[in-house]
Amino acid sequence: MSNLRKIYRAKSDFYPRMVFDKEEGVFLIEGRSLPEDSEAVYGPVLEWLDEYGMQPNQETQMVFNLEYYNSASLRKFADILKKLKQIGTASGTKVSAIWYYEDGDESSCENAEDLASSIGIDLEMKLVGEA
Repeated sequence: MSNLRKIYRAKSDFYPRMVFDKEEGVFLIEGRSLPEDSEAVYGPVLEWLDEYGMQPNQETQMVFNLEYYNSASLRKFADILKKLKQIGTASGTKVSAIWYYEDGDESSCENAEDLASSIGIDLEMKLVGEA
C-alpha cells in the first residue's frame, strides 16, 4: 500500500476531470481545460508526480481525453509528460500515454504529435469512442 494520496477533481465548465491514483494505476485528464491559472490547477499534479516518482508502478499510462484546452493547459500537459518521461528514465518503469481526439480535430492531433516528438514519449492516438 502506498501512502500517496490520490488526486480526484470533478470536471466543470473550465476544469477537466482529473484522476491520479497510484493504487488503481489511473492517470487521467478529461473534459475541458480552460483555467485562468493553469499553475494552480496543474501544480499539485506535478508535485504529486514528484512523489509518485519515488516509488512508481511498473507501468504508468497517462490518458488525455480532452474536448477543448487552452495553450496554458497544453504547456502543463507537456510538463506532465516530461515528468513522466523522467520517472520512466530514472526508475525503468514503462511509461506511455494515450491521446483521444475527435474525428476531424486536426489541431489536437498535431498538438499531441508535437508533444510526443519533442518530449520523446510513446503516445498513442485514439479516436474518441475507440476502446
